[in-house]
Parts: sequence; structure tokens; C-alpha cells
Amino acid sequence: MRRMICFLGGAVLSLLVITSTALAWGPATHAYLADQLGKKRGVKNALDLYGSMAPDLFSLQFGSPFGSNLYLQTHFKFMNIWDRARSGRQKALAAGFVSHNDLWGADSTAHHASRTLSPAEGYVVTKARALAAEAPLPEGLGIPADTAGELYHVFVEAGVDVLTRRLDPLLVQKITRAALARNWGFPYLLSRAYAADLAVYYGTEDLARRAIFAAEAHFRKSMMLYGMALAQDEATAVELLAEELADLAEGFLAGRGAALPPREVVHQIISLEIQRAMALCAPDFEKELAGTIASIDQQLILNNIAD
Repeated sequence: MRRMICFLGGAVLSLLVITSTALAWGPATHAYLADQLGKKRGVKNALDLYGSMAPDLFSLQFGSPFGSNLYLQTHFKFMNIWDRARSGRQKALAAGFVSHNDLWGADSTAHHASRTLSPAEGYVVTKARALAAEAPLPEGLGIPADTAGELYHVFVEAGVDVLTRRLDPLLVQKITRAALARNWGFPYLLSRAYAADLAVYYGTEDLARRAIFAAEAHFRKSMMLYGMALAQDEATAVELLAEELADLAEGFLAGRGAALPPREVVHQIISLEIQRAMALCAPDFEKELAGTIASIDQQLILNNIAD
């Protein structure tokens, strides 16, 4: 378990803390949204779940000098995938992928326009600000304000991921199964969709294809492990997330001028922040997700997306 969680830790931190722009819903929340959309649309296909998480695959390239550019590719040029999908399996993956987008998909309600709170900003943004006011990080940590702002987003995102398990006890198994069962042709579909545009960053189109295959393989493994971690009881899942975020916080925050206290203190702080984020979101997160599902469903219809 410890070895598995060590591997997971890098994935969690890079998924949740790559940039303030990329912070939105977590993998489990995206999987839940895709699963509910599938039920609403009469689709029974685990490929939608994996596809819905996959736009964040480049987020695992933590520290990349062009990480934000990779994010923009998958979150705003999402139709590249749909336009190149051919088989039924590829269409299912592509439909899930498209549902994630930051323009009118799931991430838009987290970033830009909440369905139940302020329409002028995303649900996660609103909750992160509220968490900062209700449970501010200790001043003695010396964390710069902009970095602290990113961390509150992390706590909210992680908290909602854990809360989402309450809505579907089988969700974590679905995440792992979706990663295991993803169609072998998906990396090739990603390559056809993005290699040409990413060549400018990697040097050549062939090197871009190789980078895409490597990123997807890493992402797939991390989603299997993420599902395994969330499969623990709720308290343990929170502690596992807090433990690994604490392990990685030193390197992440040291470069931002923060001198952290002993690791066990950092772990306790992170654990409490995630729990407080859960308490803050528990009264209304389900309603927000329901509104997000309805919004995405309408947009998929308007954009002729059907798997």
C-alpha cells in the first residue's frame, strides 16, 4: 500500500497543483459526472469515464515549462478528439473527453460559472475563497498569498472528490475499471488529435507522439492507483491524500519562499483543511454537480456529441 501511495502522491500533487488555471474538478468528480451523464443519455460504457478524466493527462508533467500550453490544448481544442474518433469505442472515449472541457463542459462550472452559487465565478473558486476565510493557513508557514490561494483550491478539489464517493459507493471501482478497460487505440487517437500542434514544444511531430503516448500511459496507471486510494474508508482516504501532499509540499513550497514546520505538522494541517473543505462543500456539492450534469447534457446535444 505504501509503495502504491508513493506513486500516487506525485500524480495527486501534479493533478491538483499544476497551475491555478488548471484547478477545477478532481478525477473522481469527473468520473461521477460522466457516469451520471451516461445514465441520463442511456449509455452504459466505462470508456466515457476514462475519457472524462483524460484531458488532465498532461497535468502529470509537473514542472513542464509549457504545461499551461498543454492544458489549453486538451481543455479548449477538445473537438480535435471528437473530429478524429472513428469507431464506437473511440466515440465513447471522445464523448467523455469533450464533456470535461473548460469552455462549456464540466470544468467551466468549477472555474467560471457555478450552477448554484455565483454565476460570475466557478464553484471551486467560490469555495476556495470561503475556505481561506474560515480556515486560513497558519501565518507562521510564510506561504505567499498567491500560492496559498492555489492550495485552497487543492483542498476543495480533494474534498469534493472524497465527498463524491458518498453519492456512488461503487465510483472508485468504476474509476479503476475504466482505466483498466480503456481502449488500446486511445493513445493513437490522442496522437492524431494533438501531435501536430504539440510538435512546436517537443521539437518534432514524432517526439510529440512519443510524449503523448508516455503521458497517457502514466496517466492511466495513476488513475488505477487513485481509484485504489479512494477505495479506502473515507477517513483513511483523506489521510492518504494528506500524507502524500505533505510529503511533496516541502519541494513545492520551498521554491516559493515557505519554510515549513515538521512534516507531521504539515500533514495535520493538510488533513484538517481537506476535512474543512468537505464540511464547507457537503451541504451543496450534490446540487452543484446535478446542475453541471444538466448543463453538460444540454451542450452535448447542441454540439451534436453522442457516443
